[in-house]
Amino acid sequence: MAYSIRPLVSFEKVFARLPRNDQRRIAEKIEYRAAHPEIIGSPMTNLPPDLRGLHKMRAGDWRIFFWVDSSKRELTLYDIDRRDKAYKNLLRR
Repeated sequence: MAYSIRPLVSFEKVFARLPRNDQRRIAEKIEYRAAHPEIIGSPMTNLPPDLRGLHKMRAGDWRIFFWVDSSKRELTLYDIDRRDKAYKNLLRR
């Protein structure tokens, strides 16, 4: 059964500024993950306490960071950033 998608405001602001073709590709990737939650892997490791349980997925040069709530069957979209600076910026927030 599919998961619902709940983007945070921080995600929506960055997503709205992306080129349309990148938005389309990223949206397709997110929707596919929500429809097939069994392919969601393990959360990222070695994160600060406020980011524990954060997952990532790749969409071209973009990295999408999200949390999974299995009890609510929900993906909470946290942030999106370019691959070359995604991990540096993630720890600065």
